[in-house]
Amino acid sequence: MSVKLRFRRMGRKKLPVFGLVATDSRSPRDGRFIEDLGRYEPVAEPSTVKLDAERIVYWLGEGAQPSHTVRNLLQKEGILLRWALTRQGKEAEEIEAAVAEFKERQAEKGAAKGKKTRAERRAEALAAERKAAQEKAAELEKERQEREAELRRQREEAEAAARAEAEAAREETAAAAADSEALTQAADEPAAADEPAAAEETEAAGQPTDADAGEQAEAQQEAEAEGGDAATAEATAETVAEEAPDTAEEQPAAEEETAEAVADDAGEEVADQTEAGAEQADEVEAAPAEEPTEAASEEPAEETAAEPEAAAEEVATEEAPAEEATEADDLSDVNGIGPKYSEILTSAGITTFAQLAETSVERLQEILTEAGSTTAGNEETWPEQARLLAAGDTEGHAAYVESL
Repeated sequence: MSVKLRFRRMGRKKLPVFGLVATDSRSPRDGRFIEDLGRYEPVAEPSTVKLDAERIVYWLGEGAQPSHTVRNLLQKEGILLRWALTRQGKEAEEIEAAVAEFKERQAEKGAAKGKKTRAERRAEALAAERKAAQEKAAELEKERQEREAELRRQREEAEAAARAEAEAAREETAAAAADSEALTQAADEPAAADEPAAAEETEAAGQPTDADAGEQAEAQQEAEAEGGDAATAEATAETVAEEAPDTAEEQPAAEEETAEAVADDAGEEVADQTEAGAEQADEVEAAPAEEPTEAASEEPAEETAAEPEAAAEEVATEEAPAEEATEADDLSDVNGIGPKYSEILTSAGITTFAQLAETSVERLQEILTEAGSTTAGNEETWPEQARLLAAGDTEGHAAYVESL
């Protein structure tokens, strides 16, 4: 029978403990063994080694062959040196002194190399994560400032366009008011000039004026009221007929005097109307220029206030899809998270790799403790693993897990 010294896996998942045993080389790794020679806990900080040096030296003397890993551990612990000195026939005190000196040299070499403990490696990993988080926050802040600057620029452009439109509207309104006043003044001047001409034509035709017709009607009424008989009416008619030629003879002179007076009066009235029309045109030009200004300034102001709101709604509409909920990830892909831990994290609201990457190690330990579960022992690596998986870097994740 060939005896072999090798490790036998013990402990639990993600927290292995190896037992050094002497066993038949034909037996399986975790099968039957001849003798238990010690324990090796590589996950502990620092790693723990508890070996029975005397029994190991005995089995080495019996021809037992250690595996490659066991040989390295026995050499590091000085057991192979002890066995070699035993074979040379050295005294026990001399062997112990040589082994102690060997271990001191090994400790000095480890300190000189600057080998980092697990706690130091963990601290460095946390520092790297904090630095990455700060860089990400700075990048997000820069993007936010750029968005605000763009919105501010758009708002200023909208206000400038509204002011330009308001100014153009005021100018158009003033021009329309001036044109309307000019047309009104042009229509009033021909009417004022036509009135004296009509009066002159009436007088030149020899037609009785309205005043003469009124006098004749009053005389006839008085005659009918006094007598009421036909003779009196005829006498009145003859009297009127006799006076009519005299009136007709005197009419041309009166018409000439009346035409001249009317022409003079009409000229004065036309001049007065022209001056009044000019003053009224000035007042009309001043008044509409102010009224459209207020109307135009009110309407674009509302448009100016509405346009930034529309721009803000458009930006909110573009950023809204970024806030949609993402699908949950399979957290068990993270090395160290099983179905139980995955259920605990999901209950705590951590359903994606991105959320897990942003969660601190202290918070993860607190979640596991509150759920009544023990910590996994490697939860300090979960955020980094989750960050790699969230980025889709499966090769980087596999290399990171292998380096643990």
